[in-house]
Amino acid sequence: MTVQQFKSTVVILLLSTIAVSCGSNQEVLTSMVPSTTTTVAVESPSTTAISSSTGGPKTPPCGTFEVVTTELIAGQTFLPGQYQINAFGIPCEEVMGESGLFSQFLQLKDDEDLPQPWRFLEGAVGAPKFVSGPAVGFRVQRISD
Repeated sequence: MTVQQFKSTVVILLLSTIAVSCGSNQEVLTSMVPSTTTTVAVESPSTTAISSSTGGPKTPPCGTFEVVTTELIAGQTFLPGQYQINAFGIPCEEVMGESGLFSQFLQLKDDEDLPQPWRFLEGAVGAPKFVSGPAVGFRVQRISD
């Protein structure tokens, strides 16, 4: 493989990544290497994938969690119902379940602060979000009563 062919391969991979991240269902990319032509078809994982230009979670949900009584966490009210949880930068196992972070937060007294380094992300668009640092946290969205 020549240096030019290698550079073209890198460009194709970058364009493929951009096409998928923009929510394209299918893109056909052709390299411009002299004496060779490479065509790559790129399929996004799902036609319902959320593109980076829309609001909402960018990761698959960890699962659902049932809140049985009205709870107050960091000044935010969580009514009884089913909540979908999406984690980012943290494994779902750390957030979900009886010993997970969300359950721990629900067990705090109404006026009790979140454990360090966790905080409620004020002004976040959409569902309530809890973060412990840049790109690390989870969102909790009520999906049913």
